[in-house]
Amino acid sequence: MRILQIILLIFPCITFSQESMVIKHLVNAINSVGAELNFFQDEKDHAFFTAIRDDNNNYISSIYSSNLQLDQWSKGDYFYSFNSDYMQSGNLFITKDKTAYFTFCKGENCAIYRSKLKKQKWTNPKKLDERINKIGSTSTQPTIAIIQGKQLLYFVSDREGGIGGLDIWLSAIDDNGNFGNPINLGSKINTNANEITPFYNQEKGALFFSSDREKGMGGYDIYTSKGSLALWENPELLPQPLNSTFDEMYLNFHQEDKGHFSSNRSPAIFEDEESCCNDIFSFEFSQHEKDSPKIINKINEFLPLSLYFHNDEPDCCTIKTTTDLTYKESYISYFYLKEEYIKQNNSPEKIQRFFDARLKENFNKLDQLLLKIRSALAQGQKIELQIKGFASPLFKAKYNINLSKRRIVSLLNYMEEFQNGNITQYLKNEQLVIYELPIGEAQSSKKVSDNPRNKKLSVYSLEAALARKIEIVRVKLKQ
Repeated sequence: MRILQIILLIFPCITFSQESMVIKHLVNAINSVGAELNFFQDEKDHAFFTAIRDDNNNYISSIYSSNLQLDQWSKGDYFYSFNSDYMQSGNLFITKDKTAYFTFCKGENCAIYRSKLKKQKWTNPKKLDERINKIGSTSTQPTIAIIQGKQLLYFVSDREGGIGGLDIWLSAIDDNGNFGNPINLGSKINTNANEITPFYNQEKGALFFSSDREKGMGGYDIYTSKGSLALWENPELLPQPLNSTFDEMYLNFHQEDKGHFSSNRSPAIFEDEESCCNDIFSFEFSQHEKDSPKIINKINEFLPLSLYFHNDEPDCCTIKTTTDLTYKESYISYFYLKEEYIKQNNSPEKIQRFFDARLKENFNKLDQLLLKIRSALAQGQKIELQIKGFASPLFKAKYNINLSKRRIVSLLNYMEEFQNGNITQYLKNEQLVIYELPIGEAQSSKKVSDNPRNKKLSVYSLEAALARKIEIVRVKLKQ
């Protein structure tokens, strides 16, 4: 049973006061009398998970794949590319560019490996270097985050230099795929207990992880902390029903408010020992609209609202994160390019509809939205406005993050000028708070070209036009 324990262990201020949650136990095609962990959805209709099976009192951990069919997950198939005849595997994370990170374990020692999808086949897993897989210690549970344009590996290790037990560590990845020296996340995240299963939620700007530290609800509990790199706020224990008196771990999101986690709470399936084994559960947050004033709900009827930009605007060819231009100025100069886009586009009717029904119409909706926000502020409401910034993949990741920031700033500039600055006072007294999330190219469609020599596809195509935007996501009451 010791190996099972090893695999289980090794393998915002976010508020929930106005949100409810639906938790579901995944179908028996996934969950069984053994342990199921680390459900990772790499596509809308495809996922991987780790299952631990008893083979004549020898517990074997392997990675399985599953397909979503008629809203139900199919029975897991043993995934040969990520498994081994000689070692146990688990803890899978796959990046957008289809690089897989996962763990192979031999006895009680685990190491992180990497594989890439090339020509529809996964390459042979390659063990990461000794910076990550330090000799004499365990390294496991890899997860990748892109923060401030940098690609980062968060992982779990019991190596020397930690705070105690299993700790969460960070390593920066350069443009050539090389890893920097790992950094301990520090005493705000790590304790002398065990901290495991990290996941960075890009949408919320927060790290989620599990710990068996004192003052939890019992066993392993899920915590969250806002921050980036190795700078974090004090973690918060997530409330019920995400946490319970049982173990909760491997929480990850596949959409902004949806995801999966593992727990041995009821109705986890067991054979002869209740609460022996983890099963996989899904969760989904939903907003309590009745708890918000009607005016806030009316505002959210306009959202999400996407506002679009011409390539590398505003202020092209710079790595600055601010701009003096307003979104109105960017919009006008973009709209004047309509005929050029139609001329250059392989689908002129579609690009014309984009300019009229998206670019122009959404700009007109922006003024209506700001009028409603101003009205709510005048009534004394304290509001948080969430804005994301996006870019096409035409430049490097760091450049696109800065470009996304400029795009958000151009909207803030327009808001400050709107109706002679009527909204500015609410920004100054923090009755209106802007939550900015510059995502860059991280969520752009695979159909968007990144070839600068082919401007018809990388600049003038409909796919590229749709990728270059900011999105006003949601208005909610400020806590």
